[in-house]
Amino acid sequence: MKATFDFSGHVVLVAGAASGIGRATALACLEAGATVLAMDIDAAGLAALPSHARLLTQVTDIAQPEAVRSAVRQWLTRVGRIDGAVLTSAVQRRTPIDQLSDAEWQRHLDVNLSGVFYLLRELFPVMKAQRSGSIIAFTSGLASNGWVGAAAYAATKAGIVGLVKSAALELRSHGVRINALSPGLVATPVFLDSASAAELEMYERTLGVSTPEEVTPTLMHLLSDAAVSISGNVIERRLIPRAEA
Repeated sequence: MKATFDFSGHVVLVAGAASGIGRATALACLEAGATVLAMDIDAAGLAALPSHARLLTQVTDIAQPEAVRSAVRQWLTRVGRIDGAVLTSAVQRRTPIDQLSDAEWQRHLDVNLSGVFYLLRELFPVMKAQRSGSIIAFTSGLASNGWVGAAAYAATKAGIVGLVKSAALELRSHGVRINALSPGLVATPVFLDSASAAELEMYERTLGVSTPEEVTPTLMHLLSDAAVSISGNVIERRLIPRAEA
């Protein structure tokens, strides 16, 4: 069995599009016929995306509310609507709590939680007026399980759950959906740059680590009208443990 998606005539915003799951999602949506609005703080990563008539890019730090507002409004002037949004942007630094600086703690909050809020605040009126739309934010298994040195990241990802649950209730009467995805272990810069060599080896030996492209089918389903009744959920991609050799 094979699933295919047709996003022709639709517009999808991808925050964090320069790498990892965001990049894979932007490319998948382009292939499905969507116009893609690609946002990231990484200018070089955005520039490395393939040139395409339906790809618009904006170098944006989502921790800055005015930058988010400006990017979204500029895009709306050009394309007129936003049908879907995949909000993958995140930072993760592993630092024990008693060594965590104010600045590092605040940066996690600003990007991982406040940045998503700023995007939602701009997207809500657009999608409410359209009476349609699907938004996906990202949480993590660390939100409920924690990890040594990951307190700042885990706290923000727990906050995403509460934000999404509340947002879904506000959007329900407007025909707009929002869900949170916990993607599991994925070979993204956020994960690879934070995990220790021993941790990576352990995961590779036991659960395995997904590629970003393995996550995109779930995202495409949630964006599509096949998921029209799904909102306010936390969806977990649980990897099947590898069999012992």
